[in-house]
Amino acid sequence: MGELALAYEARSYSTGIVGRSICNARNHHWVAENTGGEAVGAGELFCASIAACAVNMVSTIADKDKLALDGIDVSVELYRDFDKEPGEVSLYDAAKVKFEMWGVSDDDAKFLVKTWKQR
Repeated sequence: MGELALAYEARSYSTGIVGRSICNARNHHWVAENTGGEAVGAGELFCASIAACAVNMVSTIADKDKLALDGIDVSVELYRDFDKEPGEVSLYDAAKVKFEMWGVSDDDAKFLVKTWKQR
């Protein structure tokens, strides 16, 4: 294994308001809040980052493999049982990732999703 190189970096810091932070990556800045705030919640940002990873990676794979992917829409939902006794670590109880693709065959779409999952 070669030397590890930094692939991505982002940070978040407190604002003085409990449950609100400022996030940044490179020269981009945004507000993240706990659920129910005025800004996008950290859990929503987590879902969006998974969805963005899927859209960008699948479209790149399709382009590289010369598959006629016209469009892709990925949604991510995270589920938690709020009646369950909380543990030391906060975990989601289920996740649902839904892919919709246009322009590729069902077999190619299955190949693209399988490849994304493996990576």
